[in-house]
Amino acid sequence: MKKFVSLLLALCLVLAATAALADTTLVKSYTTEELTSNTYHNGFVTALGCVEDNTIVLKDDGTYEYTKEMYNVGEDGSKGIDHVYTFVGTYAQDGDTVVLAFPTSGSASENWGGLGGSYFAADIPAASFENSDYAAAVIQCKEEESHIIADLFESPYLLDTLTTSDAAFDAEECVVTITVSGDTFEYVISNSDDD
Repeated sequence: MKKFVSLLLALCLVLAATAALADTTLVKSYTTEELTSNTYHNGFVTALGCVEDNTIVLKDDGTYEYTKEMYNVGEDGSKGIDHVYTFVGTYAQDGDTVVLAFPTSGSASENWGGLGGSYFAADIPAASFENSDYAAAVIQCKEEESHIIADLFESPYLLDTLTTSDAAFDAEECVVTITVSGDTFEYVISNSDDD
């Protein structure tokens, strides 16, 4: 009986490990120089040496978790500025091409480091986009400037120069397409003029 229980436990552990390995984690990193030419916040991004890591976890149940993190690292190795935006939704895969559908929800966490204070928004709620409320969770508010989490989904870069904060887009057309290469990926950028 003990052998049977041991064998059953071993089989369960193998199955659990196999299920855990079914998720695919992909990471795309950007240097300060790459961000500087692709953000309208060149000042603090460049001066503070911010970098960005985009991580996509493709789960075996057909859902994804897509995280964008922009941060800088101090001399002591700790993060100063640290902005983390996470999106959850479904994806479709055809070979090395993966299409992330518009997320059902998004959340954000912002630590402005030494730039903090009342000038920036402190409380950032999670937003559900399931009822077409794409303007939910206004973030990063400062004088005459605000962004919504939904705006930060499409572009490879946080604080992209093309971000509009216009909630009138069609979520069905708002997708992220990537090509998988090992444990990283490349964005497939398409222009609206493309046929």
